[in-house]
Amino acid sequence: MRWYIIGSKPLVSRLAPTLAICSTFLLGACNALDDLLTVEAPSRVEASDLEDPAAAGLLAKSVANEFRCTLTHYAMASALTGMEMADAINSASLTIWDQRIHDTSGFGSQYAQSDCGGGAPALYLPLSRTRWLADQVLASLGAWTVAEVPDKVALEAEVAAYAGYSYVLFGESMCSVTFDLGPEQTPADAFQLAVDRFDQSLAAAGSDTQILNLARVGKARALLNLNMKAEAEAVALLVPAGFVFDLQYNNAENATRNKAYEMNKRDSELTVAETYRDVRFAGVPDPRVAVTDEGITGSGTTIPIWTADKYPLGDSPIQLATWEEAQLIVAEAALADGRLQEAVDIITALHTNVGLPAFASTDADEILDQIIYERQAELFLEGHHLQDIKRLNIPLFPPTGTDLPFGGSYGDEVCFELPAIEFLNNPNVSG
Repeated sequence: MRWYIIGSKPLVSRLAPTLAICSTFLLGACNALDDLLTVEAPSRVEASDLEDPAAAGLLAKSVANEFRCTLTHYAMASALTGMEMADAINSASLTIWDQRIHDTSGFGSQYAQSDCGGGAPALYLPLSRTRWLADQVLASLGAWTVAEVPDKVALEAEVAAYAGYSYVLFGESMCSVTFDLGPEQTPADAFQLAVDRFDQSLAAAGSDTQILNLARVGKARALLNLNMKAEAEAVALLVPAGFVFDLQYNNAENATRNKAYEMNKRDSELTVAETYRDVRFAGVPDPRVAVTDEGITGSGTTIPIWTADKYPLGDSPIQLATWEEAQLIVAEAALADGRLQEAVDIITALHTNVGLPAFASTDADEILDQIIYERQAELFLEGHHLQDIKRLNIPLFPPTGTDLPFGGSYGDEVCFELPAIEFLNNPNVSG
């Protein structure tokens, strides 16, 4: 058996406000725009701002801020379901993610109702709001002239990139998707919409290399998810060495804080999963997955608390896109194309950068296993592994049917069904 686990390895008034997805509400009524995530707090965005060119900069900043909060919550939600983190306190709001058995019922579905700034991880609500707002701002920017908004093109590039990533995360997390009261679609449809938004960003980015490369990595990621490896490689190869795009956080309040720090390091609610402890390559500790045994247990449990050194503070940034991710996309495409040594050389270069021994192999299966390992290490707690489990057929750990420490057993649900709030209110979707 191949062992992949590292360490051993939309406006309709009838919609219920409990979901509060902006695709169904006046903008000024959206919860997250009443209380925007801010690293530098923008003014409150009103519905009228979508018709006011003078508000273009504020709107773009609002999209960026919404996405920041969405990503850190998404990273923890996907880490629990995706085997990177585990519940350490026997909390119903955490175990339901960790157990890989997801409640789609009513308005109380944990992944449909939980929101940015809350105590539990969040997925569907903040992601839906961010995606809707980004598309609405893009539409407004498209209707305004450069005379009205001098930096229109630059703002369009940035907002389109965030829109693209929102669609990527939808495709990677949901079993099916629906947008703006439209029909039910597949994750592949979401990935294609992501490619479209990234192309829009690339066309507008001009000389802004940060946004340009952000969109390149995002597009390559979406294409890889579409199993278009050669096309993904062509885009990823354009990303220069050393590129990194960080999302910044601060520790001022719940909505601005790095959620991994909060739930793992500060509050000891989550622990790094067993298979991500003492990760080594050729006997050498892998610094990309450095973790610490805190010598304590979760409140009311005997679960030991291991913390991720990657996020030691509430303002620790999260990498959204990097050269390293782009290189791993190239390596995967090279392997699929039979260019085994090229894939090996990429892995060895990544190892050299972090002080690990070189990797050598001429066996395609071994190289694939190592690429999986590299993705687990390089992208640890950045919201990737849940999709990799599905895309690369990584075995579940603990295996389906294994007893949880708190009763019950692990399931096999590694995507999220449309919640009841969606099919109850969307006439084009049936439950």
